[in-house]
Amino acid sequence: MGRLVAVSESPVNRVEPKPRRAGSLERAAVLGVVLLISGLAYVLVLVFQPQNLADIRTGNDPVNPIAARDLTKVFSQSIEGSYALRLSEDEINAYLAKTLAAKQGGALGGMVTLEKVLVRLETDRAEVIMVRKIGGWPMTTSMWVAVNQTENAKGEIETHIDLDGGPMPVFSFVSRGGRFGKLVVPQGFLLLVRDSFAGLAAQYPEEIRLGFEEMSRIRIEKGALVLDPRFDQTSGLMDF
Repeated sequence: MGRLVAVSESPVNRVEPKPRRAGSLERAAVLGVVLLISGLAYVLVLVFQPQNLADIRTGNDPVNPIAARDLTKVFSQSIEGSYALRLSEDEINAYLAKTLAAKQGGALGGMVTLEKVLVRLETDRAEVIMVRKIGGWPMTTSMWVAVNQTENAKGEIETHIDLDGGPMPVFSFVSRGGRFGKLVVPQGFLLLVRDSFAGLAAQYPEEIRLGFEEMSRIRIEKGALVLDPRFDQTSGLMDF
């Protein structure tokens, strides 16, 4: 009978088991889910936190309140008299506070109520802000508006209203559209609130016609809106 000889494996021929990667993949997947949930939770916190409105001049200063003028009359007089007009931020907001409830026919019913509308005037753009209460909880949504004017081949000034608040904080190639609470959102997200702002604009057709469509030159400054119905064929837009 032959002998059974045990043959030992040499280090060269020995096959080492591969390290298990399932555990690391599972940990990475769990970490990804946690980060995703945390990110969504942070976004929701920003959305449900109303933005800070303390910097907006509303005209209701108890020491020096602003009396709201009839802007349709003010615009008409500027056009008929052919002179430039400068409206301050607090005067515009005082007018909105005075007229909004009347134009709505009172407060909206149900769980959602529109408390007020404010305008923040910045350099070259304005932010229109709706302040609502949902079940008693305040919320804000806003839309940036920029006015661009160009002279066409006929020498006429064409006015374009763009929903543009400048570049996004991180992705500078994307334009800001507005804010949901404290969250800055790109232009595309305005589709979610477009009907609300369109409904607001529909309540002020005469103010929009006289203040924008009938004005030859429009400029938005920090805290002021400058309108001029005059069109001087010998001067360009940079002279205004």
